[in-house]
Amino acid sequence: MNTIRIEDLKAFCKTALCKEGMREDYAATCAEVLAETDAFGTHSHGTKNLHNYIKKCRVGGADLHAEPEIVMDRPAFAIIDAHNGLGPIPACLAMNLACDKAKQTGLALVTVRNSCHFGAAGYYANIAARRGMIGLAVSNVDPNMTAPGARGMLLGNNPLAYAAPLRSEPSLFLDIAMSNVASLKVIQARKDGRQIPDTWIVDKDGLPTTDPSHYPEEGAMQPMAAHKGYGLSILVELLTGVLSGGGMSMMGDVPSWIFEIEKPNNVCHTFIAVDAEQFLGKDVLAQRMQAMQERLHQAPKAKGSTRIFTPGEIEWGKHRTAEEKGLTLPEDVLASLRGLAQDCGIELKLY
Repeated sequence: MNTIRIEDLKAFCKTALCKEGMREDYAATCAEVLAETDAFGTHSHGTKNLHNYIKKCRVGGADLHAEPEIVMDRPAFAIIDAHNGLGPIPACLAMNLACDKAKQTGLALVTVRNSCHFGAAGYYANIAARRGMIGLAVSNVDPNMTAPGARGMLLGNNPLAYAAPLRSEPSLFLDIAMSNVASLKVIQARKDGRQIPDTWIVDKDGLPTTDPSHYPEEGAMQPMAAHKGYGLSILVELLTGVLSGGGMSMMGDVPSWIFEIEKPNNVCHTFIAVDAEQFLGKDVLAQRMQAMQERLHQAPKAKGSTRIFTPGEIEWGKHRTAEEKGLTLPEDVLASLRGLAQDCGIELKLY
């Protein structure tokens, strides 16, 4: 029994948060973000993290009752103070606000400071795509990645996601971190006692290693494509921590949300929305994106290849399967959810 209906998973997460005292609408938002992330197959950033979110709130590292506050409001941009709330709440507010502003100005940027882990950046980029816009979502995170020529954790692997509407799918979207893999995958490999590729992390001397058993106490993530991932991580830091006036990962302002649960995370997020209708006319963006996707599908295939996938296409396929047949959860996700169910005294409806 490791399958669950998406709606039952959302209801379970909402119930757990409400039992902890969170506002019902905010609990529903967090549940939606995390469960939808699982439906896309990104289990490292989905509902497995909810129990740790709750534990963090219990010891004062985050505030279930926080109300995000718009502290600067201009026609094409805004700054939001999350006041140490769970990341999905200010993040959803910020992207929707960016979309509202973009309807008036063509494009808009909203940045958030004093927040906490917000899950998968792709969820927020897709908010804009659902509204017919181009969306960009970025976040800084606690230092977990090295730089070429350095050793130790120097900067975050700061995720970036974009999305745009399509006709054949709800969107074309990409969600990546600037490291070769997400740090939570290394942590899971350590729990499982597995070796990892030598392109994932470096050891305490700054050298590539296949042994995750000392991470994160020692070593660091490797940036993707060496100096390219390093440089893009700094771009994300510029758009988030620097621009918002909030915490900066390279300055020691951003503790780990999961390993230092008693401390505020202090992460910053930024969301950009572009109302392409004002650039191109009504529905032209989706038409042009569809034409681009079809051209990629029709491109010559490599030997042995039968299909070229465009960004987000595999994830939407997983989402359709989850809607039709239920969501099959990995063992680590199930263990976390079962622990939460026991902790909160609620039922996890698996089949």
